[in-house]
Amino acid sequence: MTTTLFSREITYGKKDVAELESASIRVQLIYDKVLFMLHSHLPESMWNAWIGVPYDIISSLYKGDNDSGSVFQKWIQSPTGWKCIGCERHCLEPSAGPAIPSSGKQRRFTFHNGIRQSMVLQAVIWSMYENTLLFQPYLGEESFLDEADLDTISTYFVPTYLSNHRLIENGKRCKEYQESNIRVYQEWIAAPDLVLQWNGGLTEGRWMTGVYVDHSRFAGLGPYLKDAQGKRTYMRATVE
Repeated sequence: MTTTLFSREITYGKKDVAELESASIRVQLIYDKVLFMLHSHLPESMWNAWIGVPYDIISSLYKGDNDSGSVFQKWIQSPTGWKCIGCERHCLEPSAGPAIPSSGKQRRFTFHNGIRQSMVLQAVIWSMYENTLLFQPYLGEESFLDEADLDTISTYFVPTYLSNHRLIENGKRCKEYQESNIRVYQEWIAAPDLVLQWNGGLTEGRWMTGVYVDHSRFAGLGPYLKDAQGKRTYMRATVE
């Protein structure tokens, strides 16, 4: 079903907002926990090939101590409930790039949009989830993901892999993400169709819900319409 809006405003029910507030924090803590673990065990060369951002830069977002920085999570209200398909962690890394004036000083930065890291992290978490379920009888209390983590992943994460074979075998549609030489495949989750009529124009796309998490606390909603070219039209969120 397609919803038509005549203003840039999305209304959420109190129940949905309460669920997103709780779920986004639980999801964020899993992101923090897994990324911190990976940084502790991956060789530096592998970390650089995958993340491409020094840990002292990205750790302002992921510290592993429940004190992560601001993150923009991407959610879809699917037919089976709310699903988190990834997050964005924008950060600036000092570099030898073009000078950017800042407070009267010349500084040089490389901008990282965090998309590649986010999708690979989704795949790592889903792989850990499936393997934990498989070997749970033998892991006992040694399991890295506890029961609460498994419940959160099962409820809110979307199957995500570094190969599309599993999704094809299960007859699932998938979306491919690619950055450099890394490809990630995620099960396609239907998002509500949306038509926005405003300022005499017409925009069609899918309704997405951004959730801001700041220092492991829910910091608000940022709904947006995503068109076929991937362009976003952000809207206001109201609660009734």
